[in-house]
Amino acid sequence: MQHLPKSIKRIWFMMSIIHLIVNLLILGAYLLAQHLWWPWLPDWGIVFWVVLSLVIFVVELALIPYRYAVYQYAVYPTEVEIKKGFFWRRFSAIPIARVQNVDLQQGPLLRFQQLYRITVATGGSNHTIEALSHEQALTLKDQVMTLAREARNDQ
Repeated sequence: MQHLPKSIKRIWFMMSIIHLIVNLLILGAYLLAQHLWWPWLPDWGIVFWVVLSLVIFVVELALIPYRYAVYQYAVYPTEVEIKKGFFWRRFSAIPIARVQNVDLQQGPLLRFQQLYRITVATGGSNHTIEALSHEQALTLKDQVMTLAREARNDQ
């Protein structure tokens, strides 16, 4: 099984910072609401929100290496396997014959690192590989779609 590119760690780090910024914006809204409209809102809510935001941020940062170590994928002639999850492990085996489509997606953070999110679509669900380089993503897409066509022709 193969790991994701190491640059995904930087993406996860940036996502943690974005989560912290969102939490601080919510704190700012709380402070504004307390000052302008609802002075009866408790001050301990501010302390609680700051502590909670910082704890979540630190935990997210601490889990990045573990998340990277566990997230793996592989393409075999009969199936695509995706293994992920640290606390709640998830192992998906997608039969090649069931694959209908392979999509490549790239949001702003992934574009910043020249990575693509790969979604393997079947009739019943979608399975995602969080990030691959452009070359890896195109190779995986071509390989899976070729195997899927061959599997359909064999049936």
